[in-house]
Amino acid sequence: MDTSPNPPLKPGRPRSEAARHAILRATLDLVSEKGFRAISMDQIAAGAGVGKMTVYRRWPNKAALVMDALLQLIGPETAFPAAERALHRLRAQLELQARFFLGPSGTLVRSLLAEAQSDEELAQAFLARWIAPRRAGVIAILRQAVVEGDLRPEIDLEVATDQLYGPIYYRLLIGSGVIDGAFLEALYRQFLQGHASVVGSHKIGR
Repeated sequence: MDTSPNPPLKPGRPRSEAARHAILRATLDLVSEKGFRAISMDQIAAGAGVGKMTVYRRWPNKAALVMDALLQLIGPETAFPAAERALHRLRAQLELQARFFLGPSGTLVRSLLAEAQSDEELAQAFLARWIAPRRAGVIAILRQAVVEGDLRPEIDLEVATDQLYGPIYYRLLIGSGVIDGAFLEALYRQFLQGHASVVGSHKIGR
């Protein structure tokens, strides 16, 4: 039996984690207040109370840092909740997505999407780390709904994802209408009218 004493904890780790959280928090606060283009890595370091090299050692650029802050501090708010059937998870997630977009987080996402149109680095980071994983999650849920018999097997999963979430992002960006319960219910019901299987249409509820 090994009777050697437990190895000492590595020094500095709690401090390192605290610094990381402070940097992420300062990033969200600054980008929410001033916008992506107006802030710098130096300003983020100052806001977090750390040296700028502490920031540069962890993140190669501002876009990567902003995406880390977005994903780690507020991203989990829109995760798919547990439910008995895949479509029930989808319907519940639509509600979470709407609530997310109606709050301060939605304002931040809208501003980042707008700035991404003229900032290639931010656009690539946003697509790779925010949009792509969320599309993959929706497609996995839709594929499971096909397996469960609730959606038609011939459904185009990519197009179906756009049909469900495209109108939400459109209203977020353009402001053409509210993202409320009535809108989500109409969106979901219209989606089911086009894609629910004959068997599934008798089983699916809210």
